[in-house]
Amino acid sequence: MLLALRTNEIFYNLLKAKRALSDRHFKHGISRNRRSIGLRLCLLTLLFLAFGTLNSAAENRVALVIGNSNYKNVARLSTPANDAKDIAAVLEGLGYDVILRRDVGSEDLQASLRKLAEKSGESDIAIVYYAGYAASSKGEMYLIPVDAEFAAQKSSRREMISLHTATSAVSGARSLGLVLFDGMRENPFEAKLEQYEGTFGSDATLEPTKTGRSASIFFAAEPGKFAEEGNGRNSPFASAILKYLLQPNLEISFFFRSVRDDVRRSTGQKQTPYMYGQLSGAKVFLSTRTQENLREPDRDTSKTNLCDELATDPEGAKTGQPAHGLKVDDIKVSDALNACSEAVNQFPEIDRFHYQLGRAFFAARNYSSALLSYKRAFELGNIPALYALGEMYEKGTGVDKDPARARFYYETASEMNFPPAILSLGILYEQGSGVARKPEMAYRFYKRAADLGSPRAINMMAQLTEKGLGTARDAKQARGLYERGAALGDSAAMLNLARCFADGIGGRKDVSEARQLLEKASLSGSVEARELLARLGKSKGK
Repeated sequence: MLLALRTNEIFYNLLKAKRALSDRHFKHGISRNRRSIGLRLCLLTLLFLAFGTLNSAAENRVALVIGNSNYKNVARLSTPANDAKDIAAVLEGLGYDVILRRDVGSEDLQASLRKLAEKSGESDIAIVYYAGYAASSKGEMYLIPVDAEFAAQKSSRREMISLHTATSAVSGARSLGLVLFDGMRENPFEAKLEQYEGTFGSDATLEPTKTGRSASIFFAAEPGKFAEEGNGRNSPFASAILKYLLQPNLEISFFFRSVRDDVRRSTGQKQTPYMYGQLSGAKVFLSTRTQENLREPDRDTSKTNLCDELATDPEGAKTGQPAHGLKVDDIKVSDALNACSEAVNQFPEIDRFHYQLGRAFFAARNYSSALLSYKRAFELGNIPALYALGEMYEKGTGVDKDPARARFYYETASEMNFPPAILSLGILYEQGSGVARKPEMAYRFYKRAADLGSPRAINMMAQLTEKGLGTARDAKQARGLYERGAALGDSAAMLNLARCFADGIGGRKDVSEARQLLEKASLSGSVEARELLARLGKSKGK
């Protein structure tokens, strides 16, 4: 059954993150976890479960998510509290019963693990995610609560919570007990801990309700290596977890591999996540959207549906959807709403119908319903729907204007190589909207979108090249880019190329050619081209 759509805030938080993973077997002293934010991508990496998710009533899933950033006696960590909040939101969206704890002290941490241990005995899947300082002693790993002082040997033993305690808390689960351990980082407690080396014992006070299979542990980095720190919202490990938790139909072993590879890419091969433990022969899916959920309807949905005819977007038409695209302003609202509502009822698991219904609602200015349809479409894997959400927040259409949130959605969609999202990121950086103005970043995004075939991105790239913003100034190269964009039908590129011909910028001057380009751009709907044509006609008359 479909769970109810959760609040918009959960949806937003749910998408955040993307890159991070590693560390197991910490045999040599304190380890560090320098965390690095990977884009969301998709994020958000991506990705595809945010709000309403399909949840099997036969499975009970629980999770304890811990993020310790604000330590009382040592330097603050930048990402763990964010990581915990975002991962908890994702797991909630996936139907998990989640206990979220941020900046927890020793007593609260132990009580939370005890509570999870009670729940895991009745669960199919139980997960602990921990981000924060950690330490090792005599082959045992320890989670460090925010109130740790290590003032004396006796108190130090009470302050440290062993990794064994965390694995015990999830080992009662019937199908999978899993600890995602993002806790190895450069540790300011090291000097104090060395005084008590060898005095810490296994803290096995939290036995699970039932004895189940041994838990698996997924460390953020391989033995003897430290995780990258990073300066973004999420660590590389958390970012990758967020991205692949949202991936439908991803079996647990492939989840581990995907996260590992993502972290390696995002850290330039410096960090490799490591899994410790045995998996059963049965297939396990962390996402509730498995093959059963994704089974295609009996009817052939590859054929054009009336909803496709009335509400497919131009970008979707380019990527092989079975219809020509329509701009939102050209949608016949009443017909599209009827057709797409019927399509959604007939084919509830086909993402494009939810997206197209969202476009129909948007055309009808029913923005709240558009928002819900876009979210449902993205849950089912539709990246254009996520981009549409970003546009709503960038422009403040039906929602409070929020450039930072828009950027996050664009970043998540861009991870899936969706050209409009990449282009929009470039525009944000060129204009300094919600981010520091960085023409060089804008140019990079424009080039990436241009390489994916976006005519508009080619034109934007050319404009920066002509002005010498974010790249070397080169009128000839800019003109060549305008020619590329114009050949692909971009009216703004036609207009800029016409200007180059009219003024002799970057090459020969040819007013006749300029006029032809303006006429072509005018036919494409460019008001500015029409105005320039009119002016050109007047100047000729003079």
